[in-house]
Amino acid sequence: MDGLDPKITGQLMNKGELPNFSRLGRTGGFLPLATSNPAQSPVAWATIATGNNPGYHGVFDFLNRRVTDYMPELAILKINPKNMFGKREGMFLPVMHGNSFWDHTSNCDIPSTVLKWPMTFQPKQTRTKLYAGLGVPDIKGGLGKYTFYTSRDISKDEEGREKVIKVQVSDGTIRTYVPGPNIAKLMTREFAKTDMLIKIISDDRIAEVNVDGNKFKLNEGRWSEWIEVKFKLGMMKTASGIVKFYLNRTSPDFELYMTAVQINPGDPAFIISSPDDYVKELSNNVGCFYTLGMPEDTKALEEGRADEEAFIAMCDEIVEEQEKMLWYELNRFKEGLLASAFFSTDRIQHIFWVTKDPAHPLYDKAYAEKYGHVIDDYYRKMDRILGEVLKQADDKTALMVFSDHGFTTFRRAVHINSWLAENGFMTLTQKVSPDDKEGGGLFQYVDWKKTKAYALGFGSIYLNIKGRERQGIIEAGTDAESVSEQIAGKLGNLTDPANGQSAVKNVYRTRGIYSGGQANNAPDIVVGFQDGYRASWQTAVGGAPANIIENNLKKWSGDHIVDPSIVPGIFLSNFAINREGAALTDIAPTVLSCFGMSSDDMEGKSLFLK
Repeated sequence: MDGLDPKITGQLMNKGELPNFSRLGRTGGFLPLATSNPAQSPVAWATIATGNNPGYHGVFDFLNRRVTDYMPELAILKINPKNMFGKREGMFLPVMHGNSFWDHTSNCDIPSTVLKWPMTFQPKQTRTKLYAGLGVPDIKGGLGKYTFYTSRDISKDEEGREKVIKVQVSDGTIRTYVPGPNIAKLMTREFAKTDMLIKIISDDRIAEVNVDGNKFKLNEGRWSEWIEVKFKLGMMKTASGIVKFYLNRTSPDFELYMTAVQINPGDPAFIISSPDDYVKELSNNVGCFYTLGMPEDTKALEEGRADEEAFIAMCDEIVEEQEKMLWYELNRFKEGLLASAFFSTDRIQHIFWVTKDPAHPLYDKAYAEKYGHVIDDYYRKMDRILGEVLKQADDKTALMVFSDHGFTTFRRAVHINSWLAENGFMTLTQKVSPDDKEGGGLFQYVDWKKTKAYALGFGSIYLNIKGRERQGIIEAGTDAESVSEQIAGKLGNLTDPANGQSAVKNVYRTRGIYSGGQANNAPDIVVGFQDGYRASWQTAVGGAPANIIENNLKKWSGDHIVDPSIVPGIFLSNFAINREGAALTDIAPTVLSCFGMSSDDMEGKSLFLK
């Protein structure tokens, strides 16, 4: 259960509001679970799966850098550049290295089923039944962007403008399209389109929609059912996707939100499960469902394309869909391994944490009174699901419930590249204007021939090392060691000029925290922020705004990418826990110990064995 925090869990248990969590804790145990470093979901879930640190599994951040040109690239999704002929089975490459606990069990002929586990796309085709989670793309091969149809004028400075399709209403009718995948042509690239016709019935606040022959009605403030959309890709080739619509209003301006075009689980354009047809089996038995790895659309809420009610309803439906999958498998589960992951708990806390923090710059009492129940509601929702699972678990069944990390507030954003520039580790070609909110994203102002270090991702710092980076200037060895020491020493003393508080709790030199075959691909330094601080969105993509620390004024008000000591996850089990100081690396060995299997290739230790 992604992001469940031990403080909130404990408080609600003490109030009697999580009776099933309390029951499980009394039966076996309840304790905090040390998270990964950094405390990011991709890193954490890969650590749980493998029982090893990031130096083994190779996942260090949401974003990596391309050594050839310093540019950010996704670490949770990897397109196969050698798939010249577009073979479906060769479209993507695995992002997580090494073996997971289900690899071990299935190799020993133990029936193993894994639902929505992050960092498993593109799935290895093994004897494990696996449906991939975080990292699964939309039908375009990206992480998923909504489309917003509106008749109102959109200013050029409006956030999310690139996702808007301006429509014209003529006699109550709108003719537009659903954008699809790219089509490769000899000289150009263009995207496929499917026609969409909308008729507005303003008096009833209804829109009648026709998407390529699929006709349905939309009511204001309501989600549609899943709609199949087919795209012609040329050469007698088509791709099938699914979308949902949410009608904001029909007048005075027309506003219609559409989810990213998801992979159709009944006709998947990409391989998202093992075996390949397993996702079809799920669809046939539980109905259509969100397939995007991170389907909860926080961007639409932040950019004003959907409101809180629409977002909560979306998350509710996602949990309901995942619950159906769990019950489909649990109802036929006889023996072996079954793992099922829930994620909307994380997204809900990212958005609604402001209701728990009166010191947050966006705190509003009326908003907190209206939505202050939402986070706790989701903990109670997880408790209800756990209660149903407990009914199925006898005393021979090991049941473990855990989260990858906890949560805290995100009040102030730290521009790490701005700090590097001010302290002489980065040189910019020009002074950044306060009006440039992105700070020259993608390192556009950086003079690499005079830059010793740069930040990318959510707390990762890389040295500009000669022979490794394209325009490296620091000699590997003693020189690099010296620069690394200087950065760690100075950055650890960073204080917030607004309040004099420390912004950084720890600075980690990664050679001291990572080991394994992938350790050489790690950043050189990882920043562990103090409670309330986090690397800025601009830092993640190479920006260096004018100020070093600024208020976080986005609806994304809660986070966990701080020092790992601040945001442990939770662990509960119906079996006695015989160790203290549990960590994510201990989950996989604990699973294997239930089957009497060795975990010698894992750094973690079983929590059940003395």
